[in-house]
Amino acid sequence: MKPLLTYLFLLFIYLGNAQTLSGVVKTTEEEPLENTNVMAKPKDGKAGMKFAIADYLGRYKLELDKETNYTITVNYIGFEGVTLEYNYQNSPTTYDFILTPKDELLEEIVIDYDYQPVIVKKDTLIYDVAAFMNGTERKLKDQLEKLPGVEVTDSGQVKVQGKTVTQFMVEGNSFFGGGTKLGVENIPADAVDKVEVIDHFTEVAHMKEVSGSDDLAMNIKLKEDKKKFVFGDVRAGYGNNHFYETHASLFYYTPKVNWSFIGNLNNFGSQLLSYEDVFRFEGLRSVYIKNNQQQLINLYQYVNPNTDVVENKNQFIASDFRYSFHKKWDVKGLLLFNKNWLQSRTDQNIQYLQAEDITFENRTSSSNNRNELLSGKLSADFRQNKNTTYNYNLQLAATANNRNGAIISNTNLEQKSLTTTSEVDNFSLSQLLEFHKTFTKKHKGTLAITQSYKKETPQYNWFSNKAFLSSYIPWQAADHYLLNEIQTVNQNTIQINAKHYWIAAKKHHFYTTLGYNGTFTNLNTQNNYTNNSNWNNLEDFGFGNQLTYRLNNPFAGIEYKFLYKKFTSTIGIFIHHYQLQNTYPTQRFTFEKNTIEPEIKMEYEFNKSESMVLNYSLSNSYLEAENYANRWQVNSFNALFRGNALLQNLQYQRANLRYSKFSMYSGLNTYASINYSQRSKNIRNQVDLNGIDQLYTTVMSNQPDTNIDFSAYASKRLKKIEVNANTSLGFSTYTQVTNNIDVPSKRNSQSIGSGFKTLFKQAPNINLSYTKSFSQLYSSVDNKSYTDWFSAKVESKFLKHFIAKADYNWSKTAFQNTKTIVEQANAYCEFHKENSAWTFMLKGNNLLNTGIKNEVSFSDFTTSNTIIYIFPRAVLLSIQYKL
Repeated sequence: MKPLLTYLFLLFIYLGNAQTLSGVVKTTEEEPLENTNVMAKPKDGKAGMKFAIADYLGRYKLELDKETNYTITVNYIGFEGVTLEYNYQNSPTTYDFILTPKDELLEEIVIDYDYQPVIVKKDTLIYDVAAFMNGTERKLKDQLEKLPGVEVTDSGQVKVQGKTVTQFMVEGNSFFGGGTKLGVENIPADAVDKVEVIDHFTEVAHMKEVSGSDDLAMNIKLKEDKKKFVFGDVRAGYGNNHFYETHASLFYYTPKVNWSFIGNLNNFGSQLLSYEDVFRFEGLRSVYIKNNQQQLINLYQYVNPNTDVVENKNQFIASDFRYSFHKKWDVKGLLLFNKNWLQSRTDQNIQYLQAEDITFENRTSSSNNRNELLSGKLSADFRQNKNTTYNYNLQLAATANNRNGAIISNTNLEQKSLTTTSEVDNFSLSQLLEFHKTFTKKHKGTLAITQSYKKETPQYNWFSNKAFLSSYIPWQAADHYLLNEIQTVNQNTIQINAKHYWIAAKKHHFYTTLGYNGTFTNLNTQNNYTNNSNWNNLEDFGFGNQLTYRLNNPFAGIEYKFLYKKFTSTIGIFIHHYQLQNTYPTQRFTFEKNTIEPEIKMEYEFNKSESMVLNYSLSNSYLEAENYANRWQVNSFNALFRGNALLQNLQYQRANLRYSKFSMYSGLNTYASINYSQRSKNIRNQVDLNGIDQLYTTVMSNQPDTNIDFSAYASKRLKKIEVNANTSLGFSTYTQVTNNIDVPSKRNSQSIGSGFKTLFKQAPNINLSYTKSFSQLYSSVDNKSYTDWFSAKVESKFLKHFIAKADYNWSKTAFQNTKTIVEQANAYCEFHKENSAWTFMLKGNNLLNTGIKNEVSFSDFTTSNTIIYIFPRAVLLSIQYKL
């Protein structure tokens, strides 16, 4: 505690050693000039550049070093520049810059200094990263964390002014599929010149006016000497307990050819893929196709927490290339391979709240997993002319997952020992074709077609010394009991969207859509069990499914877009015809429905840095084929699932209100969002409990599900400190059917947090944050829990060539009469001489050698306390060479 207090004391002394100049930038007509750059260049050349951006009222605020003289320059397009010679011995605290319009006859303009760290345009923010750096940055992630309004999460997700970056590019081209994690953690800091943030991004420039895209893109501009250059680094490390790491990231850029390669081998839990990254490999998506959200392959196993295991070995290779045949032709390709070996172990204490014969289960589980992923994308862009473009995308993906597990289940009635094996192979193919045409200034058109195919062939086996699921499987007494399930799923989907855009006037747009969605699935499952050591089929006992699923959905719609000054609204009406046909061996069910589905989007832009957006939609959907398979399927050794042939459609109402504001003048960044959703026509899983066995059946329900979520975030810069606060609230009401009893239920959550970080260029920087969260479930039995979470990070540059970083995380979870505390600490130290290609790194993970962590959870019918055995202490010494 004393070192922290000492640091805070020195911090306040440092903050007192500064001065502020504020005022207004305006015209001779007293009109404020928004987004004007105010630059302060120190005369002695030793202090750093200072700058500010005027807000929508023309206000600016400069934080200047004491005892430093500056030349302050203000420039704005169309106006004469103004300069102020600032003398700290006779320094004003306020000063208004008045700019005069330029003389139209002026033939030559000479600006001695025109350096702008941040440029704000209508939909674009441009950061000159050099203005914010202090020399401790090694990767792009380190740079982004120092940019105002930019946040980088531990998983590699990037947010700007509270909005998530959905498209990541380098020199205007998509980088590794557009995900942020691989880019921010591998692009060298010394290669980056500027960072561009582009709102409402679309890759088809001539369609931006009508695309309606809400994507936020980040484009990394490289330094001139890196645009035709090979750069990157290679690294190798070794540590205690035979931990190792080898890593290579190579980048080659020319105007015609771009090529990138990332490879990593390690056995200490360093995993390169985030959920956002693998999400991009699940299917091709287009903003021009309505409801284009199907999942091709299940990639969840590649993003499980990689340190919540006993052992983790990972092999990762990714390569990305672009070749420009001609100024009209571009071809892009991406290949990704990941192979992962995991060993895990957990101990669980489970209470069953509504079972008659049993109240608890102690379960120990261990598993060995091997997961492989191979995925590739190929795309071709053809720009026939500035008004006509074609785009074709092809994706292939294959996964192979093998798992061997062991379970010991101990209840107050008996103890079972089980082993489980599974082999899950998936293959998918997806194609997307887009055609965009601008016919005239008033008429544009788009045709988008996507087709996908996937095949899944999972096989599961359960072996036990005791009978299990005995109420549904006709076991005979034996020394061992075996059960298996073999599945085959073949699915084809097609989506077609043809859209005409009529720009009737500057303020009035009309969009017409014709479309079709089709899903065709063949699903087969087979279950067998041993009886007197002979395999027998369970078809006569309600197991095994054969289903042909056909869903056809043609639709048409019209949208009216109204633009008036700062207000934009889009109101759409879509007419859908749904036809669902499910065919079983002995029967067929057909459902047809016509619906009207409205969509509304309204946006008000108070100014270029403050806006509010409202979205509303009413939509219908049908579940995947497995939910209509009306015979039993095995989920686990104590859970069965059965679909329902009579299910019809789900009906959703969704509303979202989002507000954001970013002010360089006040240093205030705020973001708030409230979401509402209701399923008025509902489908739920009802549960029957028989001992520890859980039997799930899908049923239609007239009881609605309602969800309301609210989140807010605010940060404020106070000279060299940034403070922040966040909160979230969630309220969910639904009806759970357990043992044929309707139980009205509520699930609520709340969290509140705050923190601060320092933003020095030379002094050590700290980042502290604290969050307290609560969770409640009001059902047949009420359950409550709360969690306290604290995080501390420190970063320092010392002895000229050394950089040290450390982080500490502490959490406490309270549930019923149990409180669990988890502590983890990591550290990093680096030695690097300027202009040297060599870097030496010492990295330590889980330095406190925390061996386990506790998690508590509860549902409508169970509570669970889980002990997870986690990765031990790992300390590695690595050597890196920069190319």
